[in-house]
Amino acid sequence: MSDATDLHDVATFLGRSAGIRDGVCRIVARGRVAALHTAFSFPLMLTDPAPVIIAQRGVRLTQQTELLDVVVPLAELRDRMPRAVNAGRGQLRVPPQRVNAPWTSLVPLQAHWEPDGTVVDDAVHDAGAEVARIVNDSLPDHPGQPVVVQARNAVWGQTLGELGVVPQDDHLAPMLAGAAFTAQALGFVAQGQRSRIFTSGMWRRLSCHGGTLLYRAGLS
Repeated sequence: MSDATDLHDVATFLGRSAGIRDGVCRIVARGRVAALHTAFSFPLMLTDPAPVIIAQRGVRLTQQTELLDVVVPLAELRDRMPRAVNAGRGQLRVPPQRVNAPWTSLVPLQAHWEPDGTVVDDAVHDAGAEVARIVNDSLPDHPGQPVVVQARNAVWGQTLGELGVVPQDDHLAPMLAGAAFTAQALGFVAQGQRSRIFTSGMWRRLSCHGGTLLYRAGLS
């Protein structure tokens, strides 16, 4: 990576990702750029109506790299972060273990994106916090992971307008509730900034100060 600061930012991204949903990380690198992907909602079967919400964090590399496209356990990648950060050289070794995950084939890497306006980061942050409250209020005491995922999907798959977080005529109304929550929880949105929205078919891309979200509604 380019420097220790980038490595520290990656550690923060991975830690926040695991705090939402632990799983795997897809790493795609070519030339002097790498992209790390983590997912927070995705269908487990064809009839699953869950939305797809994937975060992407770009990283600059110091050396030219041939095409690398691997999927590794998020926990193993995080285990390597403290030593890499403390070494201060901006170097991180990719874990040798390779895994499969259903969502990795959904990432629209080659999509053609069309600009679709901007949104105010403060508004996205506040909407994401409200979505978190709605999900938490729907959960029983001491819920297991399957219950949490089910509750999240029921809320996250709705738009902010459908959920009543913002009025239907608000510019944020079409955004998936799960996208607003994830942008807020990962710290992608920044106070006083604006983020750009792009579209490609059913997909939406939210390009923020701190990272990028790729998301689409569930297929019913």
